Amino acid sequence: MVLYMAKMLFVFNPHSGKARIKYLLLDIIKIFTRAGYDVTVYPTKAPRDGYEYVARNVCEYDIVVCGGGDGMLNETVDAVLTVPKEKRPPIGYIPSGSTNDFASTLEIPKNMKEAARYIVNGKPHPCDVGDFNGRTFNYVAAFGAFTDVSYETPQDMKNILGHQAYIIEAAKRVTEIRPARLTINVNGERVEDEFIYGMISNSRSVAGMKNLVGPDVGLNDGLFELTFIKKPKNPMDLQQIVNGFITQSIQDKSQVFSCKCSRAEIESSEETDWVLDGEYGGSHKKITVEVKRSAIELITEQRI
Repeated sequence: MVLYMAKMLFVFNPHSGKARIKYLLLDIIKIFTRAGYDVTVYPTKAPRDGYEYVARNVCEYDIVVCGGGDGMLNETVDAVLTVPKEKRPPIGYIPSGSTNDFASTLEIPKNMKEAARYIVNGKPHPCDVGDFNGRTFNYVAAFGAFTDVSYETPQDMKNILGHQAYIIEAAKRVTEIRPARLTINVNGERVEDEFIYGMISNSRSVAGMKNLVGPDVGLNDGLFELTFIKKPKNPMDLQQIVNGFITQSIQDKSQVFSCKCSRAEIESSEETDWVLDGEYGGSHKKITVEVKRSAIELITEQRI
């Protein structure tokens, strides 16, 4: 009698973070095979290569595990969403990037072997994802101050310094902050103002900062958190906002427009660059963001 072995696709970015995942690969595979999985391993070769491979092969597997940063998880989720909901396998995540925001929210261990055990011992739980003008994002769509740091910071610098590289790169850009005039239509309210930063998020940690959104974040409640920071009135206000990013707490709440929403429409007076899960999301004058409730299942040890 031959027992069925669950088929796992393990796709990973070999250059993510400090590239340590390459040296732990055999240990990670052993953890999966000893748990009874028949594992197929695929190292990505270029941006969106992981997406293409998973999208072509997703229906052949009982579980898909990705290893890498938030961008790798984004590609994997985007690929899984290409098949009907009833055919989507649950997703496991081994974080090996420099910041790993979403992994922090999911309380996934930073130790990659522990993260593999976390997958083996965990269970699938439903999770919302976002739709940004037809593109998928897992935990944040953002524009403005410092948002380009994640994809503009050189990879070798991130490999050497980790998250500290983002802080160094951000410090160079304080004088480059420019506001955008936006019209935000959300929850029946229309807001018009100038903003230097904005995000629609589904995470307790964004850019390594855990206190900008607040603790009341549900990952499968059908709602995302909208947080927009207004243009400072003077240099002192600007300094307070910068300090707020560093200390993870914006003290002057009058400078912030925030709410929970399942849909938002945002128009800008000129083309504005957006970032989706740490990767460049294009330049837009008008965007529509919607929540796809419980669109995927993520494997975690606790309910999300």
